[in-house]
Amino acid sequence: MATWKKLAYLDEVATLSDVTPQAVGTTASAGTGIAASREDHVHVLGDGAVSTAAKLAADVVETAKIKDANVTAAKLATDSVETLKIKDLNVTTAKLAADAVDGTKIADDAVGSEHIKPLSAALEVNGQQLQDAVIHQAATPPTAIKGKPYYDTDDDHVYVCTSEA
Repeated sequence: MATWKKLAYLDEVATLSDVTPQAVGTTASAGTGIAASREDHVHVLGDGAVSTAAKLAADVVETAKIKDANVTAAKLATDSVETLKIKDLNVTTAKLAADAVDGTKIADDAVGSEHIKPLSAALEVNGQQLQDAVIHQAATPPTAIKGKPYYDTDDDHVYVCTSEA
């Protein structure tokens, strides 16, 4: 027999606190009602608890300590700049060479739905057709396929199949 896991909505689960952490030596709260504790417990360390020398690896200098124009393309080793070091919006279409990006350079799941036009026909996925544009809607579970979601119209909840047998 198939197993369907009911997914909870946001208003059905505990929310975490947004209270600012308190200094060492104060009392923290555990949250009340459906609000659970998150940041309001004590973890703040006082000044001098960690030395600057202990935090920095050998030969590491903060970007703020480097003078403008001291780092040039000629001084960078090949492949020394990682993707995570490039600020958002700094790579633009105008800065890319013609045909510089092809399918081999696009990571899995890198293209979001905002770049995909609406379908004009049913789309087949893993032997199943997507129904109602996003998720299958029915009063009873559809054919069980592990990982398949459906929206139960009787109780207004989404379920995911976690086991086919």
